[in-house]
Amino acid sequence: MRIANCESAVVVRPATVEDMPRVGEIMVEGFIHKFGVVFGRRIDRAPRAVAQIEWLRIERGSCALFVAEVDGRVVGVLELSARRERLSDIWGQLQIMLREVGPLCTLRATVGLVLLHEETVVGDTAYISNIAVTTDFRGQGIGWKLLESAEGWARACGKGSLSLHVAAPNRARYLYERFGFRLEKRIEEWLTEWLFGIRTWLYVVKPLLELGGCGE
Repeated sequence: MRIANCESAVVVRPATVEDMPRVGEIMVEGFIHKFGVVFGRRIDRAPRAVAQIEWLRIERGSCALFVAEVDGRVVGVLELSARRERLSDIWGQLQIMLREVGPLCTLRATVGLVLLHEETVVGDTAYISNIAVTTDFRGQGIGWKLLESAEGWARACGKGSLSLHVAAPNRARYLYERFGFRLEKRIEEWLTEWLFGIRTWLYVVKPLLELGGCGE
């Protein structure tokens, strides 16, 4: 189903535990090239594993997660890393992966996902670790609404910039350019080329002004 124009009906809000199954579905759909490689024949287990990991991250305060609703249906997701993850956070996520998909998928996921995130949650940068909109609702302003909420959260928490990685071939890079992100670094990763078929990544940053304080 595709609707003509849903921008005025979009509601963006913090995710709740009830949203997690839908969050898992949208993230896997949005990054199927990544999850397809990681989970292989167990791709049907990916939404459940992702949902559990995301809720664990929320509970432990390592991320902020927003969902976009249209007529009460969650159609988009945006995740911000709130702080560097501790070893206990990572161990909790690994336990979920091991339980859901076994050691081989867990190893592939760990190698692939660690590559880009080692320098992202630093200083006054709010890092967007995931943003996805379900296929039927793409191109209708929902990604923009999610980015606006991310910027509002970053400003409220006194962050000086928003940042994210995007694959060079990904057309979403043009949305980020329109929103004010600028290229800071071009990264060549042969391991992600081997795992996911993507070698070139762009690290883009949007500076923020008139900062407030978290909780204001």
